[in-house]
Amino acid sequence: MLRWNSAIPFVILVAFAAIVLASGKSNAGEALSERDEEPGLSFFGEAKEVGSLRSIEHVQVKAELGARRIMVQTNIEGRFKLHPNFGKDVLPDSITVSCAKEGYQTIDVSRRRMSSAADAPVEVDCLLEPKK
Repeated sequence: MLRWNSAIPFVILVAFAAIVLASGKSNAGEALSERDEEPGLSFFGEAKEVGSLRSIEHVQVKAELGARRIMVQTNIEGRFKLHPNFGKDVLPDSITVSCAKEGYQTIDVSRRRMSSAADAPVEVDCLLEPKK
């Protein structure tokens, strides 16, 4: 009977080790569409209301290169991440980024490169105002 009781912790330890080793790569709480490891060019930023600078949720952000388009919406905090996979040789300036929401008009869409590297992320700020 004594042997059975001492084997239980060993079995639990082996099972725990198997689970940990089989769990694979962690994405640090990020959704599959929000991985920072995405190769190539990426855009991120916020949508805000002119004057109050209040964040606006559910703004449609669109990246276009010719006929190819990729769209995302801002989250509840007015933020977005966009990984347009237009190819490694595409320059960030050749991609058109626009922001739109029903009931608002776009005032400005500004862009800033985070560094001079070819695949450096681009920060985008969308300023919108309510339609009158």
